[in-house]
Amino acid sequence: MTTVRIHSLTHGGTTGAVKAVIVTTAIQLAKVRRVIMLPSIVRWLMKLHRNHRSRQQLARLDSRLLEDIGISEAQRQACLRKPLWKLQGPGR
Repeated sequence: MTTVRIHSLTHGGTTGAVKAVIVTTAIQLAKVRRVIMLPSIVRWLMKLHRNHRSRQQLARLDSRLLEDIGISEAQRQACLRKPLWKLQGPGR
């Protein structure tokens, strides 16, 4: 059976062997992609959690503390209205 596949490959025929190699390669690439994407998904989820926690803390600050850190009430409200996946602050 193996010799038939090799023979048809060497004579330009398209057989199930070629299709099997293509499918096997595609499956292997899909597995690699999943492994590579997993850390980026975890980082994204951690960023969402950090943003959620930061916004909860910002929402709890009173006017005196806001004044101490140089943020107006309007700025706080604008920050709290942003979706969680939006970056907060410079360089984040």
